[in-house]
Amino acid sequence: MTRVARAGGVFVVLYIAAWALSLGELLGGFADPDRFFIERFEDGATRIRDMGASYLLALAGLSFAWFSRELADGSPSRGPTLRLTGYAAAAAMLLAAVAAATTPMSVWLGALFDDPGIQQGQGVLPQFAYVALAMGAMLPAGILIITAARPPSLLPRWLEYASYPVGGLVAIAAVTFLPLLIFPIWMIAVVIALWRPAAPT
Repeated sequence: MTRVARAGGVFVVLYIAAWALSLGELLGGFADPDRFFIERFEDGATRIRDMGASYLLALAGLSFAWFSRELADGSPSRGPTLRLTGYAAAAAMLLAAVAAATTPMSVWLGALFDDPGIQQGQGVLPQFAYVALAMGAMLPAGILIITAARPPSLLPRWLEYASYPVGGLVAIAAVTFLPLLIFPIWMIAVVIALWRPAAPT
């Protein structure tokens, strides 16, 4: 397995785990009324899941920076663009993770120390987390995908062709929820395509 595939595989596992644990529900509440978030954060188990998912998203962001660095090492001419877009996407994922964790952490700590925690505007930070992820992270990630596909490609030809529409969709992820799910599918395809068995010693 190449270093690119290894880094991409770690990212995919962490990103999907974050969504499966609770980010899908939390960020899926974008534009929902305030009562959705108030009811959500009243439940202690849900708060813990939201905090755990936020940590997983933060780790996914760090592993995406690793992935972009490994990808950039394979193409010196496009290395700066791949690093810049990858690091920008990773930073936005970290920002989204921090925003998603703020309200459940505040309410959780408030419950521990008999303080109220965040009482007003509980839905603002989770919704900001969605925008940070869908716009702040996916726009540079889409540019990275298209840059990686440009000839001479770092990817197999079939994935090179598929990467152009995928990159375009991922770049406009804030408009609709679907590109947030297309992105890890592209990453899985990269991991599979770049998987190499270890040479016998």
